Amino acid sequence: MNERNSDEHLSITASIFLTAWFSLSSFVAVTGNAVVLWLFYKNEFLRTISNRYLASLSVADFSVGFFVDPVWLASRCWIQPPLHTMLLEVIQVLWIHTTATTTFNICCVSVDRFIAIRFPFRYQDFVTVKSCYAVIILVWLSSSVLSFSTFFLDGSKKEMFLSLTCIIYVISLLVVSFCYVSIFKAARKQFTRIIAQESPRNCDKNIRVLAVQNLKAIKTIGFVLGACIFTWMPSLVLIIVDCHYILTKDESKIRKLFYVVWPWVDAIAFTSSAINPLIYYLRNEDFRRAFRRTFHCLPCLHLENSPAIGLKSEKNRMERNGETTGQLESQQKEQ
Repeated sequence: MNERNSDEHLSITASIFLTAWFSLSSFVAVTGNAVVLWLFYKNEFLRTISNRYLASLSVADFSVGFFVDPVWLASRCWIQPPLHTMLLEVIQVLWIHTTATTTFNICCVSVDRFIAIRFPFRYQDFVTVKSCYAVIILVWLSSSVLSFSTFFLDGSKKEMFLSLTCIIYVISLLVVSFCYVSIFKAARKQFTRIIAQESPRNCDKNIRVLAVQNLKAIKTIGFVLGACIFTWMPSLVLIIVDCHYILTKDESKIRKLFYVVWPWVDAIAFTSSAINPLIYYLRNEDFRRAFRRTFHCLPCLHLENSPAIGLKSEKNRMERNGETTGQLESQQKEQ
């Protein structure tokens, strides 16, 4: 650090702040994703095909908190290795692999929901357990190939970064955006038609429940996607700026971006690994129920799991169902 100018490395205050940030993000990512994966393993009703893609994403997020965050804390905040060293190459491989696995897994979740809502009667034909595992394996293999390919492209770094940016960010974002916009429109139309249709008796209760579940699932995907875009978009913008300085061969700007700006952008990006499990718990009733059932010994869950509260919530649910049924019957009589 002494060989570099003072404006080309992090200050002590910034290093301490980022150390706390990476430490907290790592703890939340490891703990939250470990809980999600444990619930997925212990509860058979959670092992749906859609949740298998979410479990794959949780594995990627867990690896970020367990491996990547500590490496970034030590190397980017304190060691700050010189450019063109082996340690920097390892950091680059980890960064590409982490980004690829996260964005590719979110693509899988979005495409899975797209098929489930746009082709509900063909979903079981298109998406099977075997095909799900095949896609997950392909995601992890392709991420590894993309990351380790950096060792064999020493002479064309700028072309490599532009290609990886296009594959990992641009194409993935286009696929996810297309799927999300399509399934949101389809689910909203389906939900509105089922709730406000002219003959409620012709509508099976299971279809109405499925429509509500699909809409909630889409909102969950939207929260995950929104968090991912918010946390990873600064990286995309900075990659474009970095490529510009590489093309112009401005070494001082490149070093300043690497040592001063990138640690902050990476901290924002890796925070998504800590946010995702919180979204699963807050938005997914199945995960919440499995969490309460598995960790019922926690004091904060005693009140929620008490028989009186359970009977009261069941009574409220039955009353809401009765009110809904009465409203549907009154609408039919008026017609």
